[in-house]
Amino acid sequence: MATESRTLDGLDRQILHTLQIAPRAPFARIATVLEVSEQTVARRFQRMRTSGFVRIVARPEATHREGSSYWTLRIGCRPGTAGVLAGALAQRGDTSWVSIGAGGAEVTCQAEVGDPQSGLLHHLPRAASVLAFSAHQMLHRFAGRGETDWVAPDHDLSAEQRAFLLDGAPVQAPNPTGAARLEASDRPLLDALSRDGRSSWAAVAAAAGVSQRQAAHRVSELTAAGAIYFHVDVATTAVGMHAVANLWFTVAPAHLASTGARLADHPELAFVGAVTGSANVMASALATDAEALYRYLTTKVAEIDSIQRVEIVPQMVRLKHSHSLVENGLIREPPG
Repeated sequence: MATESRTLDGLDRQILHTLQIAPRAPFARIATVLEVSEQTVARRFQRMRTSGFVRIVARPEATHREGSSYWTLRIGCRPGTAGVLAGALAQRGDTSWVSIGAGGAEVTCQAEVGDPQSGLLHHLPRAASVLAFSAHQMLHRFAGRGETDWVAPDHDLSAEQRAFLLDGAPVQAPNPTGAARLEASDRPLLDALSRDGRSSWAAVAAAAGVSQRQAAHRVSELTAAGAIYFHVDVATTAVGMHAVANLWFTVAPAHLASTGARLADHPELAFVGAVTGSANVMASALATDAEALYRYLTTKVAEIDSIQRVEIVPQMVRLKHSHSLVENGLIREPPG
């Protein structure tokens, strides 16, 4: 692919920004916010999607299913083996955010764990290529700024624009409420959205055998309850984010909730969660370059007195986002 075609302009980044906030917002609504035509928004989104700049899918949340939980795994590897191990982990359906960091010696991933005695938590420490292994259960995901994870860096929306964009859209819940749970009858609906999170209500309704109104209501209900979550996977280098790092914070327990919430308000962080282990907050940072990451750490992070320690682990290679593979910096749908 030519270099020019792998570059996104300001309007492309604005469209990605709106989708991070409202993944299913109609193109007409996005067009109104950005003051361009609906056809322009639709055309640009389709180009970005087919070119591998963005992929939107809806997936069930593990924390909403009995017996399942999310874990962040840190795997120290023998020299020369990290790439093979990371590639194998990326192909699995129970992993996400697979990357190689720490000078090519550590693989990090998130995994959905059902039975700890038979899954990755049991088998990985015994692999011949593994020298060190630590597993950190995700206890709580902190929501920031009322938005969905990382927001594309450019052209922040006003409160009025954000409200207009979200009007009538499924509202993402960062943590389960238990108000609604996935039922067996929801499987066709979820299958359609797991292939394309922006499938039309007509297509979703046809797959589920219900009316469009019923499909939209059920998706909104499940989304608000945290039973399903819309993931917006963006090719981060295409929007100028070349410095990616996992940050492991040690925070006094009395300040854990307030510190996590404050960190989640930082647009530099794509994700912030409370985890088990000596470092009890894990975050994923995105910056344009190493100097920008340094400025963030020495200003916004340094201002938070409750942070006792931070470990910075640069992520050299990303092989998988939430549920999309990454090849040469672009988003690809997993096989099958």
